[in-house]
Amino acid sequence: MEEGAPRCEHCAKSQALRRYCARCSRRASSLYKREARREAKAAGERYWLDWWLKTYGEDAIVKRRAYQRQYMRKYRAQAATVIGRSRSRDVQC
Repeated sequence: MEEGAPRCEHCAKSQALRRYCARCSRRASSLYKREARREAKAAGERYWLDWWLKTYGEDAIVKRRAYQRQYMRKYRAQAATVIGRSRSRDVQC
């Protein structure tokens, strides 16, 4: 790379052809998306529903509900095992 090439805006250590170097690119993307979600939430937008609609079209609501059911089943099962472990420890003591 040439001498006067711009530096990465995030780490300012390495030179980058774009706004961020290759090492910081993924992190910068996640930070940008996080900020976009915060702004949408503050504006009262249902941004997550738009993303489901964009991805799945007419089947978005059905697929989202199925995902939520699966997610909650997994969460409850995990919580039950944690509670079960803590109760078994209480009994042994």
